[in-house]
Amino acid sequence: MTIRKCKICNKPYEKQRMGQVVCSPKCAMEYVKQQKIAKQKKEQAAQRKEERTKTKAMKARLESVGDLLKAAQKEFNRYIRLRDKNKPCISCGRPLRQGGGLRGHLFDAGHFRSIGSASHLRFDEANVHGQCVYCNRYQSGNHVNYRQGLIERISLAEVERLESDNTPRKWDKEELRNLIQQYKEKCKALD
Repeated sequence: MTIRKCKICNKPYEKQRMGQVVCSPKCAMEYVKQQKIAKQKKEQAAQRKEERTKTKAMKARLESVGDLLKAAQKEFNRYIRLRDKNKPCISCGRPLRQGGGLRGHLFDAGHFRSIGSASHLRFDEANVHGQCVYCNRYQSGNHVNYRQGLIERISLAEVERLESDNTPRKWDKEELRNLIQQYKEKCKALD
């Protein structure tokens, strides 16, 4: 006979048959209760996980292209701010200030060709650079100086490519989801 510890009361007992894990009928009843409770908790956890999966799939189906565009633009702008945080303003050349600000930052991801006039270039990294809030918001992008700064940074040929690109673009949900993921990964690499 083997001496074991009871799974319920931890008292030593002598094992008398196969599968015996408790010392008495009282402990056996308690053990069965605990097993039932553990099984119920496991089933509930599996059910909650299944519900979360269904909810996530439903949200993905209900997401509009507009919602995804906003999310992609947010991640893209975050990447541009991280990329250009140690560079001067593309338009006026003043240092870009870090932290604080109206939306948690003191400089914008300014578009050379605006989203309104060239929405197909909204995620073109050559079209977007760190720009101080004053130039971007209060001087309508300070476009003339932006162009000069852009030529210095990316070359005249690239600026002319941006200016002549009028290719229409329609974003689909999958492309936007991929862009969101891509820019999250790029931001993580820069942090």
